[in-house]
Amino acid sequence: MNQMMKKIIVLLLISGLFLVTPHAFATAGGYRGGGNRSTRTGGNFGGGNTNSQYHNTGSNNYSSNSGTSRMGRRYSRGRIWEWLIVLVGLVLYFVRNKVKLPFKKRDYHQEKTINDPALAQEIEEIFLNVQEAWDKQDLQSLSPFYGDKLYEKHQKVLEKMRNKGQINHTRSAILDGITRYKEIKDNQFEVDLYFVAIDYLVSIDSGQIISGNNQYRREFKQRWTFSVQKGALRVEKMREFKI
Repeated sequence: MNQMMKKIIVLLLISGLFLVTPHAFATAGGYRGGGNRSTRTGGNFGGGNTNSQYHNTGSNNYSSNSGTSRMGRRYSRGRIWEWLIVLVGLVLYFVRNKVKLPFKKRDYHQEKTINDPALAQEIEEIFLNVQEAWDKQDLQSLSPFYGDKLYEKHQKVLEKMRNKGQINHTRSAILDGITRYKEIKDNQFEVDLYFVAIDYLVSIDSGQIISGNNQYRREFKQRWTFSVQKGALRVEKMREFKI
C-alpha cells in the first residue's frame, strides 16, 4: 500500500468519526448536555428535544410528537449524504492533485550533515564542555567558548536557581545529530543540535528531585548560533525546541 492510499484511508477514518460518533462522545464523560428532554415528571436530560405526555384517567393514553422525530431522522440522513458527497470530492481532489497531507513526523535526527568533519568535531567538543560546566554550576571554564551576552545570561540563570535553593543537573549527554547548517552573517552560523541527556532539578537542602529524572535520558533539540572570532568558535545564542 503506497503512502497516498494510507493518507486517503486515514482521511476516511477521521471523517467517519465526525459522522458516526458525536452521540457517543457526548455521554462518554458522564455529562449529558446539549439539549433537554421533558416529561410530566420534570426530568432534564440532554441529547434531544422530545415532548411526551402520559395521562392516567381510568385508561392509559400515551401521546408523542413523533412527526417531528420523523422529520429529524430524514434531516439527519440528508446531512450524512451531503457529508459523504463532500468526502468523495475531497478524496478525488487529493488523488488527482497528489496533495500531501500534513502528517507530523518525529522531529529528532541522528545524523551529522555538516560537510566539514573538523567543524563538526569542534562543535561537539564545545557542546560537551557546556553540559559538563552546567552540571557543575560553574561557567568560568566556558569563558573562551561563550559570547559575552550569553555568558552573562546563563550566570544570572544559575544565580536565580541558587537563590531558590535549586541545582539543575545535566549528565551523560550524547550528541546524536548536527543539522541545518546556515550562515546568517559573515562571521556567524547556526546549527540544530539533537542530543539526549539526564536532566533534572534537585533541592540543595533536601537533595530531593523537584522535576525531571536522574535515571533516564530525555531527548532535546536546540538551535545554537556560533560566531567565528580569530579562528575560534564561540556560542552566542541557544534556543530550545519542543520535540
